[in-house]
Amino acid sequence: MNLICPKCNGALKKVEYEGLSIFSCPNGHGEWVNRDDLGEIVRRRQVEIPQEYFDEFEKNSEPKPIETELLESDTKCPACGALCKKVNYAYSSGILIDHCPRGCGVWLDKGELEKIQAFCQYWDKRATEVLSEKGIDLLKFVEKSEKTDSHGFMGNLITRIYDKFFG
Repeated sequence: MNLICPKCNGALKKVEYEGLSIFSCPNGHGEWVNRDDLGEIVRRRQVEIPQEYFDEFEKNSEPKPIETELLESDTKCPACGALCKKVNYAYSSGILIDHCPRGCGVWLDKGELEKIQAFCQYWDKRATEVLSEKGIDLLKFVEKSEKTDSHGFMGNLITRIYDKFFG
């Protein structure tokens, strides 16, 4: 199946990212990530994210709720051709991604994949810090969860969030 970039109509190239196959625009407009792979990419954390992405969240970590229902998207799903819907990743990240309404996957404009990874890593770090301040050892909690489920606590949480909003 040939996938076409929704921004420039160039043929998307299959590339490996975090050990998964994603489809990248040869002209640098963005990436197409299949339905289940975005959560898996966020969990794996193998790619080194440039510090500038973390710095942005450090400067402004306030939630950014956006009424995405009011936003129009001109992005078509590279897999099925449906008009994508704008979604604020994780409700209030301020990272607006284009989600296929038929569940094929998401189109991420240039830099959005790295922003999502930085956002998740930043908030995982902050959650660990806050819980530590309260005397809760998150590592013990996660290890216990990992023994009972292959995705672990955070992996299951991210999967549940993704399934609720994109599934």
